Amino acid sequence: MSIWNTNKDKVTQFIEQANSYHPTIKFTAEVSDTEATFLNTKVYKGDRFAQQSRLDIKTHFKAAKRFQYMHFLSCHPPRVKKGFIQSKPFRLLRTNSSETAFKTAISQFKTNLIDRGYPETLVSTTLTENSI
Repeated sequence: MSIWNTNKDKVTQFIEQANSYHPTIKFTAEVSDTEATFLNTKVYKGDRFAQQSRLDIKTHFKAAKRFQYMHFLSCHPPRVKKGFIQSKPFRLLRTNSSETAFKTAISQFKTNLIDRGYPETLVSTTLTENSI
């Protein structure tokens, strides 16, 4: 990921020039005026950008992400299942700079767990016990 303070034509020209150096090594790029993806985060111009010139981050999920967490009926000990429910929100908190993005990510996490057979009461109780 890189952030450039120039126009798109110069970025495109740079990518074309980089791709001309070697016949089998090629670079790909997604050029955007508002966001960039880096690892499991998306850096973007959110609400704070207009007032403070600060970029925001939120958790990025690949389009093919299927959220195949361990199924509740798996043979893992209950403490492992509960520990997963407790630890994931901290990762989501670290990768979401706005409260709205964090709440959306937590809501999606709860839905994904319920889809994997976790009882809604267990999920809600565990998340409430460890509210961040």
